[in-house]
Amino acid sequence: LHNPFDATVEEAARTGWALHELPPRHTARIDAEAAHATVALASRLLERGIEAVCEKHPMGRRLQPADIAIGTAHREQARHIQQLLNRNPYARGVRADTANRLQGREFAVTIVLHPLSGRRDASAFHLEAGRLCVLASRHRHACIMVARAGIADLLDRHPSNEPVALGVPAKFPDGWEAHQHILDLLSQHRIPAA
Repeated sequence: LHNPFDATVEEAARTGWALHELPPRHTARIDAEAAHATVALASRLLERGIEAVCEKHPMGRRLQPADIAIGTAHREQARHIQQLLNRNPYARGVRADTANRLQGREFAVTIVLHPLSGRRDASAFHLEAGRLCVLASRHRHACIMVARAGIADLLDRHPSNEPVALGVPAKFPDGWEAHQHILDLLSQHRIPAA
């Protein structure tokens, strides 16, 4: 039987990136469908016995739960996902945490709940470039983003409004620009949720 998460897993295995895109909808901070998708993807990676090959394991090594992390913007999202992981026999041992707590760590595969998924607005907190950078860079082999469709439209409705000083180099990346760049990359790896 075909699993609805296989296409996303296969895209991530083939290219190192995947965007598992859920239908557009405004949600509360805890989006149950998106949370379940992150856990189902972690579980599917482990069920299928995906192997990672690298300098540490040149002959390949089957992914273990500790090789996978799920990253979120908010603590309550991470807690909710961790509870779901703990109830899943395949995904027990996968870690769910915030970008702040994952910073400096490295995992074979990361699954990220996109900070702007399901949001009505693009607040400074959710646009912060450092948070997105951490979430999108904790993986050695693959990063799977889970997000609701419509983030590009949200960014278009809430353009960058940071003051610009002419002739002065920017001290840090603009969050709006960082999100646009990541979305452009992910658009090549978009898998609509079945």
